[in-house]
Amino acid sequence: MKHLFKTAMVVAVIAASFISLSAFVSKKKATAVDAYQIVLISKNTVGANTEWTWDVSNPNPGNGTNGTLQDISHWSVPLTADAEAALVSAEYSFDGSTWHSVAATMDRDPSIRACTSTDVLKYDIGTTGGSSTFYRATFSADFVVNPFATSWVKNGGGIQGCNLYYFSGTGARLD
Repeated sequence: MKHLFKTAMVVAVIAASFISLSAFVSKKKATAVDAYQIVLISKNTVGANTEWTWDVSNPNPGNGTNGTLQDISHWSVPLTADAEAALVSAEYSFDGSTWHSVAATMDRDPSIRACTSTDVLKYDIGTTGGSSTFYRATFSADFVVNPFATSWVKNGGGIQGCNLYYFSGTGARLD
């Protein structure tokens, strides 16, 4: 019964988040931002921690005209309070093997201040052409996968940072 209640609460929180956050979606879009691909490729237990890895790519690279998309300049990811408290490290990789640390801090992203007052984990490294960039976040706790987690992408100039993007990210904490 406790498990059923917990599952119902998680579903209710996800639904409420989706409905309330959809109000922040910008109506002005120069290109189809949803063409960027953000895929959760792994969620692994490493010692006492949980490591989440995403593959972010631009399947239609170009200069932003004729249906192409410019490279992403950075990716901004808000976290739940529990995930923020459990954040241990953040990294990026261009090959999925060699990882580079980024500041594992939550702060406002100046490029999306007009869109939200939410603090984000900002990966200040983006994509190049059609190549994937891998992003990893390590947490000292485990979380359910939220298929409607939100993030913002910013590219080199054609679109602004108010491009809300849904992806499979951290949800409610698992105890």
